[in-house]
Amino acid sequence: MTCFRTVLILTVIAVIGTSKRHTVRRHISGRWTDKNCEEPPNLKEELATWMQLSMSGQFEDTALEEWSPNGKEPEICEKSPRAEGSSSIMERALCPWESRVNYQESREPKLIAESVCLCRKSRGSTGAFCMPIVRKVPILRRISCDQSTGYWNYVRSTEMITVGCHSVLPRTQRAARLANLSSARIAV
Repeated sequence: MTCFRTVLILTVIAVIGTSKRHTVRRHISGRWTDKNCEEPPNLKEELATWMQLSMSGQFEDTALEEWSPNGKEPEICEKSPRAEGSSSIMERALCPWESRVNYQESREPKLIAESVCLCRKSRGSTGAFCMPIVRKVPILRRISCDQSTGYWNYVRSTEMITVGCHSVLPRTQRAARLANLSSARIAV
């Protein structure tokens, strides 16, 4: 519940702090002046077009092979998963995570929800590891203010965002050989 409140508060602060006008200093006629630069009127449409193009399968989810959590792991990582009827998803998860708001003023969308894996090893007695699932997310990156129009210029870009965490077994030589076999040759 505390995590949800923190995310909600950060989201509200970020939304309130985000305005359509941003003060920048520009060079005009040999001197610097303050000018308000605005978001282009078609920014949302441009972002929607870029996101639509990205849905054609160009960007795939991948797992990070080399990863470790920052700092000390929370207590939940030492506990076994619970499967009682009253347990939360986090209590049942082999690889617990928490959600955070990723905010960047020079990006559209400015707010992106991101997952953070809490544990290095999968909970329970599986011997598996927790790995983040990352996805390239289409964004528009602000690069400059156009002096002639007073609008910000944006370029299409992508950003790696963690969208979840999953439990994976460590690699072994036998597992690598099995992966190379076709499904038709494996007896079930």
